[in-house]
Amino acid sequence: MTGLVGLVAVAILATLVVVLVTGENASGPTPRTAGASAYGSRPVRSDTPTPTPAQPRSPGPRTAPPYPVQDESLRLFDPSRQTPARGDVPASEGRNLVTDLYVPSGAPGPLPLVVFAHGWNSDRGMYQTLLDQWAAAGFLVAAPVFPDSTDQYPGTLASDYGQQDLDLEFVLTSLLDDESLRIDPTRIAVAGHSDGGTDVALMALDPAYADARVRAYVCMSGQLPSGIAAYTVAPSPAALLVAVGTNDEYGLYPLAGRVFQAAQTSSKVEIVESGGDHLGSFIDATTGAAAMRDETIRFLELVLEPRSPSSAEVVASLSPPVVTDLTVIPPS
Repeated sequence: MTGLVGLVAVAILATLVVVLVTGENASGPTPRTAGASAYGSRPVRSDTPTPTPAQPRSPGPRTAPPYPVQDESLRLFDPSRQTPARGDVPASEGRNLVTDLYVPSGAPGPLPLVVFAHGWNSDRGMYQTLLDQWAAAGFLVAAPVFPDSTDQYPGTLASDYGQQDLDLEFVLTSLLDDESLRIDPTRIAVAGHSDGGTDVALMALDPAYADARVRAYVCMSGQLPSGIAAYTVAPSPAALLVAVGTNDEYGLYPLAGRVFQAAQTSSKVEIVESGGDHLGSFIDATTGAAAMRDETIRFLELVLEPRSPSSAEVVASLSPPVVTDLTVIPPS
């Protein structure tokens, strides 16, 4: 995603600093390395920032999907946790979370929210096709840049799933505190791809990492988390969609299936694209990838309704897929 340049506003409080910008690569705390697990309590914002002006990509409001998508960008700063050194880049206090918003222009509020976790050595711009389609369907989409694993900052990349889960929770808290965003607090989902999908898997599997405000998880090309403190799989009231391609070049096809089998969520479903790869299954212009995006939207629309559906109802809603490349798998 190309850089954005615009207005900068700074607000400083005792427990939180939030800076609103329209720039992706503005300077801030440098990314951290894995291994330092200084998990703190969940930070809570007490202020309400004003989003930067939206940048419409298509003219005119609509009263039904697909909606025009507008871009906004926030820089959220969590002072309660450290950003350790990333290779030769020195450590710093706090975590800087530049977050892009994809806003469905004209959609009636309050809006359902999807917070998205990008993969290792990437950033949210890589997923714009997917995030745009979610927003066009009526979801407010928030996509932070993780200081650990993004390709946007200098130094050695790393992942820390526990810290990135706390990043997702911090972003969620920050957005819910912003009344101008018109978010429905009863319709919240967290989604992620690759390492971001593993972040989501950890939240869905272990209540110690879960967020009670989240009703749905979407794990794309993720796997059971490793390299963190031991976690315990336990029942969760949230719904889970696991999605993966059979030709995932990193071997995630069977590993994503293990997430699906292990999860004890209230309802769950797996969708597999035959011949799909690691990233293309979600962002490509192929019929299979387009159908996969449509299925994620159907899942989110169903499980974020007031009444939580059963696994059988979710499977029935997504079946049969619109293309034969996709297979919908129920719990065994």
